[in-house]
Amino acid sequence: MRTGTAAEGRFGRRRLLQGLGATAALPLLAGCGGGLEPLPSPWRPGSRLDGIIPATDPYLDITNAHTGERVALRFATNGDYDRRALRQLHWVFRDWRQDKAPEIDPRVYWALAAISGAARADGHSGQLTLLSGFRTKRTNNMLRREGTGAASNSYHLRRRAADIRLAGVEAGEVADYAEWLQIGGVGRYSGSKFTHVDSGPIRTWNG
Repeated sequence: MRTGTAAEGRFGRRRLLQGLGATAALPLLAGCGGGLEPLPSPWRPGSRLDGIIPATDPYLDITNAHTGERVALRFATNGDYDRRALRQLHWVFRDWRQDKAPEIDPRVYWALAAISGAARADGHSGQLTLLSGFRTKRTNNMLRREGTGAASNSYHLRRRAADIRLAGVEAGEVADYAEWLQIGGVGRYSGSKFTHVDSGPIRTWNG
């Protein structure tokens, strides 16, 4: 997993860009439930992530670090979302303290699929550990009181973020690759050895 010109070259060799310019036939999931704001379109025209989505395997093998729940599935098949698979992912990404499991922005799932796919192509398992997905305001406020650094306007509250670890890959390398993909927000938490990714505006920070 590398960035910049090197990453582009490695992607070329893996044929991950063979779908560039293709039209993804997937519907937009912009549902809104429980008084939450509507999700935006998952597409960001011109970003590298959106360029490779047509050639990305929508496969995720992910474990919730707090509950131990693990799913290994494809969330899309033949150009359409698998609603049952998405419900399983939403549950793993839920606020487990409150058992609230709204829809997660599919762009987050595509980003994680691209990251784990690149790791598998480099000989790693591609297995992800989820440290934090969706958070309710109650949970986010609790974390802020505990001094964990949770932001008051966190994208976790908006169903558009994930804090992850990738088996066998350093957190900094995951962050480098996420930045190269132009996913959105990328936070580097080297002390805690995890990477934050979200589908908000493109920006980076160190935590």
